[in-house]
Amino acid sequence: MCFFAEPLGGALTRGEALAAIAGLAAFPIMPSQSMPPRARQLNADRRVTAIVGTTALVGDDLTPLHDATILIEADRIATVGPRAAVAIPDSALRLDAANTWTIPGLIDSHVHFFQSGGLYTRPDAIDLRSVRSYTDELQWVHNNLLDIFARYLRAGITSVVDVGGPFWNYDVRALAARTAAAPRVMSAGPLISSVAREILDPYGDPPIVKIDSIAAARALIDREIAAQTDFVKFWWIVTPEHPAQAFEPVARDAIEYAHRHGYRVVIHATELETATLAVESGTDILAHSVFDTDVSDRFLELLRSRNVIYCPTLMVVGNYGYTFAGRPNLTAVDLQLANPDVVGTLFNMTDVETALAPATLDRIRKIRVPELPHAAMRNLKRVADAGVTIAAGTDAGNIGTQHASSFYNEALHMVASGLSPKEVLLAATRGGAAMMGRSSDLGSIAPGKLADLVVLDADPLADIAAIATVRTVSRNGQIFDSAAILRESAEQIVQRQVNAYNHHDARILAQTFAADAVVRRPGKTLRSRAAIDAAYRDLFARNPQIHAEIIARDVRGDVVVDHERLTGFADGRTSESTVTYHVRDAVISVAYV
Repeated sequence: MCFFAEPLGGALTRGEALAAIAGLAAFPIMPSQSMPPRARQLNADRRVTAIVGTTALVGDDLTPLHDATILIEADRIATVGPRAAVAIPDSALRLDAANTWTIPGLIDSHVHFFQSGGLYTRPDAIDLRSVRSYTDELQWVHNNLLDIFARYLRAGITSVVDVGGPFWNYDVRALAARTAAAPRVMSAGPLISSVAREILDPYGDPPIVKIDSIAAARALIDREIAAQTDFVKFWWIVTPEHPAQAFEPVARDAIEYAHRHGYRVVIHATELETATLAVESGTDILAHSVFDTDVSDRFLELLRSRNVIYCPTLMVVGNYGYTFAGRPNLTAVDLQLANPDVVGTLFNMTDVETALAPATLDRIRKIRVPELPHAAMRNLKRVADAGVTIAAGTDAGNIGTQHASSFYNEALHMVASGLSPKEVLLAATRGGAAMMGRSSDLGSIAPGKLADLVVLDADPLADIAAIATVRTVSRNGQIFDSAAILRESAEQIVQRQVNAYNHHDARILAQTFAADAVVRRPGKTLRSRAAIDAAYRDLFARNPQIHAEIIARDVRGDVVVDHERLTGFADGRTSESTVTYHVRDAVISVAYV
C-alpha cells in the first residue's frame, strides 16, 4: 500500500462517481482476449519427473548437494539425493540439469494485485484520473491478471501473499488456484485503517476502510472470515491528526478478536513507535521495516520473544520518489520481465504534470528524495542478527514497484543491507513459508514437501543476482520451461523496446531485436543486434535527456506502427516520425522510419 499519510489528489467528479457505482463494484474477474496463450507444461503427461545433475540447495539450511537428482511424484518431492543413489523409473520425464542450481520456489510475502505498479494506480497517492480514469485502471488490472500471474512464475516466484485489498482479492486468489501458470496466492481483504481514504470509496469495494470503533472492526473481520480470508490486515497510519496511540484500543481488541477466531494479523506500521505498539498489541507479522529511525534493543527483544515475522519491503518508498522525479527506478530485470505497458507509464511524469493542481505539484516536488532507505536497511540487518524471522517482500503494485520483477531489486538491497546471499534466499523461501503458515509444505527442498522448485543457471549462494537466471520452474510438480511461460504480444515487445529507449539501456533495447535484425533510419541502416546496441549506446551518450513519447499506435497482427515524438536532444531540437516494426518469433526483425 502507499506510504503517504496524506493523499495527493482531489475530489472524485460526480460523473466518474456515478459511472463507478454503476459498473465497477461487480467487475468480473476474467482474462481479456489479449491474454497470452496458456504456457505448456513439460510434464503434463507424466506422473514422475526427475531433475538430474543439479546442485540442489536442500533442507532448512540450503545445504548444497552436488550432482543431485530430485524425484517428483505428482505434486510432491519424493526423493532428493546424489544421482547414483536415486533410482529413476523408466516412465519418468528426465530433465538434464547439469551446471545448474535448484532452489525452493521463491515467495514474495507482500504484494497487492489490485494495484498495477504504474503511474495511475491508487489515486489517493497521486490523482491523475483526468489523464486515465481509475475505472479504466482497475479494468486493466482485471483484464491482465493472467499476464501478471505468468510474470511471477517466470521470475521463479511460486507463491505470493496479497496483504490487503478489495473483497475481489479473494476472486483473484480463486483464479490463481485454477490457473496452471500462476503462483500460489494467499490473500487478505480490506485494510482495517486508522485513517480514511474517501477517494476510493465510491468505487464500490474499497481496499481501505477507516475503523473508529471496536464494533466496526469486528464487523469487518466477520465479513473477511466469511470470505475465508488468509490474514487480517491493519493499516496503522500516523499523522498529526491521528497519533499512533489513538488507534491502539481498537487495534488491540480487533487483533485479539481475529486470534480468537484462528486468524493471523499483519500490520502496516512503519515508525518505531507504531511498530512497537503493533507488536505489543499482538500482531503476528510486521508488513514493513521500520523506516523512521534505528530500532531499539527493546524492540528487537519484543520481536524475538513474540515470534513476530518481519517483512522489510526496502525499495517501495523510494520508488515513488524516483518516479515522481522522472527517473523510474528500474533494473534490467524490470525492463525484461515486468509488464511493458505498466513500465511505460512510469516515464509519463513530465507529460502529465499539467494535469495536477499547483498545490499537488508542489507537494510532489517536496517528496522527490530518491535515496536509499538507510535506516530501514540498518534495521533489517539488526533484526536479522537478532534471530527474528525475515520474510522477503516487495509491496509490488505500488507506483514504481513492479509485480514479479521487483523481487530481484529487493533481494539486491537486502544484501546491500548486510545480509548474506544465503540469508536473503532463506528469507525468500523458508521465511515466506513461515509467513504463509505453510512451513510443512513449502520453503525447502525435502521429501514430502510440495514440488515448488526453481532451476537457475548460476549459484545464488555466491551472488543473489543469480535468482534472475531462471531456467525451469516447478509449481506443485507442474514443470515449465521459463522461456515458454510468458508469451508477449507484438505490441508488448515493441513497448519493451520503447521502455529501454527511455531508460537509456541500449543492451536491453537490443535484446528486443533479432540477432540479424535490420533497422533502417534516415542516412543509416543497422544490420545486426550488435550494431543496434552500439548505435544506441552512442545515441544515449550524446543525448542524455532524450525521450520518446508515443503519440499514436496502430497494431496489425505482428506489425506495430508508432507515431513518436523525440525530445531532449542535446542540440535542443525535437523530431516526429512514424516507425514501423515487424515482429517475428517474439523479437523485432525489421524496423524502419
